[in-house]
Amino acid sequence: MEKVSKGRAERTAAIEELKGMFGSSDGGVVADFRGLTVESVSQLRRKFRQHNVAYRVVKNTLTRIAVKGTSLEGLAKFLEGPTGVAFGGADPIAAARVAVEFAKDNAKFQIKGGFLGDKVLSAAEVTEVSKLGGRATVAAMLLGALNAPAQQLLGVLNAVPQKFLGVLRAQADKLGTAA
Repeated sequence: MEKVSKGRAERTAAIEELKGMFGSSDGGVVADFRGLTVESVSQLRRKFRQHNVAYRVVKNTLTRIAVKGTSLEGLAKFLEGPTGVAFGGADPIAAARVAVEFAKDNAKFQIKGGFLGDKVLSAAEVTEVSKLGGRATVAAMLLGALNAPAQQLLGVLNAVPQKFLGVLRAQADKLGTAA
């Protein structure tokens, strides 16, 4: 039986934890926090916690291994230098919203990229995603988009009997005045 070193076991556990976090999160942000003060990082962590977002400073090598062979393998290109990853909770857009808001006030906090579902996002796309509303707002927008064609069809179908009724009324008025 091969003896596994403690360091190797810790690395394997860290990789499994990262795999689990990426697997259970529908959205997240990868950022460079180089140059931030301890107070700034603490403030960032508090903001993430308030929005049920998990924030981890990760080892790039272990994170590359964790995403290898998954739909998020494209995140590997963002894993250079000091890296922090925010994993969204119930609201997949919350991580992007908090990170973009924090970056506006802290120029040293650089968003490298992110993910939403199985799609890897660039920094610009993360900024765009952050402008979306929460899950309820996005669901309402989607529902509205799905309902729009049905509503338009219903409007067209209702217009035909209404126009026919209008013609009948006009004819009745015409006959009523002629009699």
